[in-house]
Amino acid sequence: LLILLPEALAIALFSSIGFGATVAGFGASEIMDMVGNGAACLCALILALAFVVDVHRRGIVVQIIMALLLAACLVATSALKFIGYPWFSFFVCFGISIALIAHMRVRCFKPSDIAGKRFFESLALSFVLAALIIFGAWMGWQAMADKFWNSATRTSLAETNQDVYNYFYSNSTLTLNYTLHCSESKDAAFLATLGTDNAATVASACKSAETVWFMQWAGPSAIGIGNIIVAAVSWVFSQAAASLQYDESETETHKVKRALKNSTALVVLMLTIMYAAQYVSGANVTISSGLLALGAASVATIVGFMLLEFGFARLNAHAKKDRLAQNLMNMLKSEWMKALMVAGLNIFIPIMALLDRIRQKIRRCTGLPCADGGGKFTAEGQRVVNEMSSWAWCSIFFKVNLVGLLGVSLLMGMKLTYVFFSWLNETLAAANLGFPLLCVMILGVALLMFLCPIVPGSAVYLFAGVVLGAQSQLTGSVGFPLGVAAGVLVSSVCKMIACILQYSMGYGMGKFVKVQQFVGVDKVPTRAMEQILNQRGLKIDKVAILVAGPDWPTSVLCGILRLNVPAMLLGTLPVILVSIIPQVLVGALLTYQDESSSGIMSIISSSVTLAAAVVQALAMFFFTYRIMKVVDEDGEKLAMEREEHRAVAELTRKEQDYVQALKEVSDWKRLSCAQKTTVLLSSFCILVASFIFMADYSVTDKFCFRSFNITSKIGASYLEGGLAGNALNLVIVPMGWVALGLAVTGTTLHVVINKWLACNARSNLVSGASKTDVQAMSPSTIGKSTSSYSAFKDTE
Repeated sequence: LLILLPEALAIALFSSIGFGATVAGFGASEIMDMVGNGAACLCALILALAFVVDVHRRGIVVQIIMALLLAACLVATSALKFIGYPWFSFFVCFGISIALIAHMRVRCFKPSDIAGKRFFESLALSFVLAALIIFGAWMGWQAMADKFWNSATRTSLAETNQDVYNYFYSNSTLTLNYTLHCSESKDAAFLATLGTDNAATVASACKSAETVWFMQWAGPSAIGIGNIIVAAVSWVFSQAAASLQYDESETETHKVKRALKNSTALVVLMLTIMYAAQYVSGANVTISSGLLALGAASVATIVGFMLLEFGFARLNAHAKKDRLAQNLMNMLKSEWMKALMVAGLNIFIPIMALLDRIRQKIRRCTGLPCADGGGKFTAEGQRVVNEMSSWAWCSIFFKVNLVGLLGVSLLMGMKLTYVFFSWLNETLAAANLGFPLLCVMILGVALLMFLCPIVPGSAVYLFAGVVLGAQSQLTGSVGFPLGVAAGVLVSSVCKMIACILQYSMGYGMGKFVKVQQFVGVDKVPTRAMEQILNQRGLKIDKVAILVAGPDWPTSVLCGILRLNVPAMLLGTLPVILVSIIPQVLVGALLTYQDESSSGIMSIISSSVTLAAAVVQALAMFFFTYRIMKVVDEDGEKLAMEREEHRAVAELTRKEQDYVQALKEVSDWKRLSCAQKTTVLLSSFCILVASFIFMADYSVTDKFCFRSFNITSKIGASYLEGGLAGNALNLVIVPMGWVALGLAVTGTTLHVVINKWLACNARSNLVSGASKTDVQAMSPSTIGKSTSSYSAFKDTE
């Protein structure tokens, strides 16, 4: 019942089975859009109010009122914003179901009373039943109302959503009509009379409106699929929780270990889905954004349920008894995880601190018992403050900067790659080269792009499909099927050659001890990956690493580790099926010129893109799981010292003096006011820039960078998806340049403060060294000789 009620509300309000068209028409105005923004702000205020008044400690009546207010506000917001974000309404109602279940688990079916295995098995069954009911209702509605997906259904949906078309295309002289202006049988001659810009505006409006009414028709199926996914996750949780039924047992540590492995596997799976979202972003931004949102929401939900079900104290206690649990807890407590938390929460950290102080004052005024002795913060808030006050904030801020710069670099690299490929596509098309010569040209360009670390292999495959797919359809050319086959062949040959070149780069870099230290050849995870890659034949975990791992880092690491080249190439061959064929096919379909089947080709393209993302995510999940398993089983053997890595261990030992000195001068309490200001400014600039980049990537209406893909033309107008003849127009004024300026400023400040602290660390070391040691010491700190550092200890 808790599952079906919110989902039935979503279907009734936002799908074609209910009043989806009416709700969309109601929100089809600028005024309603502004009201929706106000409703979203009201939802945030209600959440803040629930936090500061300790709604969970109030009476049941107060809790019900607050819950109803928040639910009503969320539903109203999703209804008012349905035009711009048609998927959000179903996401909200689905989230309400999850929230109700979590509340029932805490209040009514407590972990101490109801075994986790029983609860999650029942939950999985409930979600499956809900999915079957929703799928049955959806299919029954299609059969009874004759609403199967066909031309008549599309026309009917478009007619009932005429207000949506009017909203997206407001022109006093032309009323947008689906049949005449948007369908497969549209009046092309009439559209040609509108001019290039007006025709592009009409096409954009048609696409936006079609997204709205397609979500109305397909919304129930999306909810059903979501139920199936949650059912699968619940079943995994039931298997993990089954191990926690024994409170006092010799095998409890082993059981908790298995529970941790299953839960961590789910988190890893969702993280790989988020990576796969970036992997396919060049082919379909909508699918990419959806996968990114799914992964982020799922990670937060799974971690929350894991802590609720297992308890942090219990996990921490068993971490002392098991290597895997200890590694996982160390990972959760590492500075990198703290940096990710700070980067993710950013502005919400001071907001939560302010709200906690307000909550403390309200507790005193309303007479709620306080167990904190009357401090500024509540007992819960004070524990968080005490924990965070012990953090190495300078180091954490540096890692926040690196995380932000990595995200900015990937997004910018992706966009610049598409601009370059678009220009190259136009240049090659204008050169009118023969098809064989064109294949050779693409092979050379693709090899150069593969040697760039930030260029994803998917972009190269997509480019090959676009160029050869388009050229193959010209009069007198080889034809579309052979064009796709040629794209696959060229991409496959290019991938194999690129692997050898990248391997050679890694082999050369691997001769330097500092490079070996950087990649962690003496660390257990790297050695576990090496053990997997050294297996003979096409072992599935070995193939998963070579196929699903990032292109440049994976092959370079193979070179550093001195792996067998033929074995590496053999293990890489399945990439042809997993990645090359799907991406080349998607790129070729983007140029397909048969108007009569364009709709079918669009569906095929989206399906292939989604399938490629799923396979990529599953492969990454599998090899991550296998690395964890090898670490668990062979961790002690892998941690043993090796003769070939003695130089790395010696370098690490020699650098200990400098590392300790740098740690001391980086202590937040010892930093000067100017140094603290520089650190905070660098992180602020990079975080704001990253937020702008990610927000622009996620929303439909771009405000930072214009939408541009490989098939776009730089010389086309903005309305046609081009850049008006100037590649710099990719950046939207002013927000785009503001974001880039903040990123550059933050990077500059990051370098300055790093050099500043490095100079301080060297000065502290020099003060304790002899003159001879000072002359021998290299002025560099990172990536260069540090042989003199050990001398400081000897002369003390």
